Amino acid sequence: MTVQTFTPPTSPFARDPFYAMGAADAYDEHHAGHSIHDLLRRADEMLDVPSTGRDSVDLYVCGYGNAVRGLLDSHIAQINAQADVAQTWLARKQGRETSTLHQRHRSHR
Repeated sequence: MTVQTFTPPTSPFARDPFYAMGAADAYDEHHAGHSIHDLLRRADEMLDVPSTGRDSVDLYVCGYGNAVRGLLDSHIAQINAQADVAQTWLARKQGRETSTLHQRHRSHR
């Protein structure tokens, strides 16, 4: 019996140097201390500008936007995890950790 293997889907632009430069710039700015909200605003401004018809600029903007989207997803996941920890801590403090209301809010939809 053979096992069928699949290659993970990748972006068709992942090997393009301009796409990679856009993604690298977004990650570098984030690690330099810029907030995710500043990066999101910059990405929105870049995406609002009409296309120039030059593939290099368009690929750079796509790379930057996709990197910011990934950083934003990570930021939202971190905030959700912190909220979950805070909710559990508050429930333990108030003695309602096993209440049905608390369990209902902890269930994932």
